[in-house]
Amino acid sequence: MQKAMRDADFPGLPCMAHTLQLAVHEGILSQRSISDITASGRRIVGHFKHSPLAYTRLENVQKTLGQPIKKLHQDVSTRWNSTLYMLQSLLEQKLALAAYAAEHELPCTFTIHQWKLIENMISILAPFEELTQQISSSTASAADVIPCVRALTRLLEKTVESDHGVKTSKAVLLEAVKKRFADIDTQKLYAIATMLDPRVVNSVYNLMPLQ
Repeated sequence: MQKAMRDADFPGLPCMAHTLQLAVHEGILSQRSISDITASGRRIVGHFKHSPLAYTRLENVQKTLGQPIKKLHQDVSTRWNSTLYMLQSLLEQKLALAAYAAEHELPCTFTIHQWKLIENMISILAPFEELTQQISSSTASAADVIPCVRALTRLLEKTVESDHGVKTSKAVLLEAVKKRFADIDTQKLYAIATMLDPRVVNSVYNLMPLQ
């Protein structure tokens, strides 16, 4: 698409979803404890994915606990949001996995501390997923980019209780967002689109530029 725009002498815009993908990958991989958790999560999900018997047993556990029958989500290394979905599915099945592990073998399990890290990492990544969905929708426009980046930056700058154990990842995510969107205010197409959008122009340009 960008090549077609260039060939037609139209100014192009970078893919924001891809830029977010690069930033999130930096954050996820920046902290060893988080990368270890994602690796363990893949092993647990793979255990059930490749064993119909194991999945049937997990399904029986879910029924016993009165939980919805759901499969664990397998992540894809090239899509960061699939890692978020995997962590969310693991956390959702925390009790079922514990009950399963009490009776059957698992390739690995999470400690109490690791489960807490999973919760906190989900809290950090969820806004990125929301933003990705927003800018990828059929109704998204260039006017959405600057306010979305601003909101994400302000969110990452806040210190909250759920930062415990994931401060390094959060700090790297913040720096990655600032670096990759450093010139967002000086890109004419984004700036013009934002100034022409009455929904956001006043609130956005009352904020300081990204550093």
